[in-house]
Amino acid sequence: VVFVKGFFNDTMRPLAPKVDKLSIMRLDGDMYESTVDVLYHLYGKLSVGGYVIMDDWYGFPSKTACEHFFAAHGMTVNMVAIDGNSAYWQKT
Repeated sequence: VVFVKGFFNDTMRPLAPKVDKLSIMRLDGDMYESTVDVLYHLYGKLSVGGYVIMDDWYGFPSKTACEHFFAAHGMTVNMVAIDGNSAYWQKT
């Protein structure tokens, strides 16, 4: 487990080369830009069968960022609600 403190736009670029493979990504970035920073730098390192947990899904710009990422990459995901704010999907 690696906890990375800081804003995504400051931490993702230097973190990405240090990561070989991920099984879980948990994002707590409610803004569009911060979500894009994580997805574009780290999603390719997420193993098939791995999970992305979004703390800020319902009613947050991060949802739109994910939907744009899915569309840009031809992805269809099965979002699973956790509670009134959060959701997750499994990479297939």
